Amino acid sequence: MNVPQRFGVLRLIGTLLKVMAWIVLVSSILLALTAGLAGPIASQFLGDVGLQSDLLPLGSAGGLVIGVLLMIVGIVFFLSLYAAGENVFLWLAIEENTRMSAALLLRAAEKESTSDTAPRQAYYGEVME
Repeated sequence: MNVPQRFGVLRLIGTLLKVMAWIVLVSSILLALTAGLAGPIASQFLGDVGLQSDLLPLGSAGGLVIGVLLMIVGIVFFLSLYAAGENVFLWLAIEENTRMSAALLLRAAEKESTSDTAPRQAYYGEVME
């Protein structure tokens, strides 16, 4: 049994969150690579000029450290955004399944009320007349 999909805007928001998560991941990878490669280049350039000790105390490892930190932050943001998008789809699936279960229970109750072949048994808390 299919139920019509509702809440199209929430589906759009969930999809946008997942797309933004992938954009953040790709951007953080590119930024990490750029920082990792720019660190040694800047260190050598500034060392040639004579400014290395003032601007880059870590030397060429500074770019690598910044690159690793950017990568970690990017992964954390990716996981957060992707989990938020999946959370939206989780709640939509729960709503659809609840609506489908209610429709099936209603159909079963209507079918049971129309068939008078077997006497109905009382469930806990119901008074039979």
